[in-house]
Amino acid sequence: MIPVIAVAAPVGGGKTSLVTAIASALGDAAVISYDHYEPSTMKSPDDMRRWMLNGGRFDELSAPGLADALVRMKRGESIIDPGPGASIPAGKWIIFEMPLGREYTATARLIDLLVWIDTPLDMALARKISEFIAHFPPVSGERDARSFLAWLGSYIDNYLDIVGKMLDLQKERVPVHADVILDGRNDLDTLVRQAIEEIRVRFPG
Repeated sequence: MIPVIAVAAPVGGGKTSLVTAIASALGDAAVISYDHYEPSTMKSPDDMRRWMLNGGRFDELSAPGLADALVRMKRGESIIDPGPGASIPAGKWIIFEMPLGREYTATARLIDLLVWIDTPLDMALARKISEFIAHFPPVSGERDARSFLAWLGSYIDNYLDIVGKMLDLQKERVPVHADVILDGRNDLDTLVRQAIEEIRVRFPG
């Protein structure tokens, strides 16, 4: 069976960058993302608040088709990514972008190695805001600038109300079951080198 290397981190913690870099460093690696299967971002803020008040159980965040896709990939089969709709060909490695780590029961048994990027939440938020600023469409004039600032203000309000609390739950639960914990304050090259070293030790040959 093809090994599954899962990477977890808070929002803005460097998860996507590390997943991409690990896949490139290993070569012949397929990448699958939990976010392409899990529609919780479509839930209303009230639904998410109720979810947290009821214990915030990660298994209640449904990700239809994810476990089946991962099983097929471990068998060496190609799948269709429901996000972009593109085919993900089979590879010698599977790099799984999975913020819930082993806390999501349906896929926990399929993870062979879990890497947690321990990024301070203030740093992760700062990185996310910098990313928004860098990728936001160019603004022209005071009206566009105000529109962007209003959107950014809404994101921060949502972060303080909901996202931050979810990240607290994640940080409390996910690292406990990680096989490797990396210091998210390090640069990407260092994180990749450390991750690859751990992978090569645990999966020689």
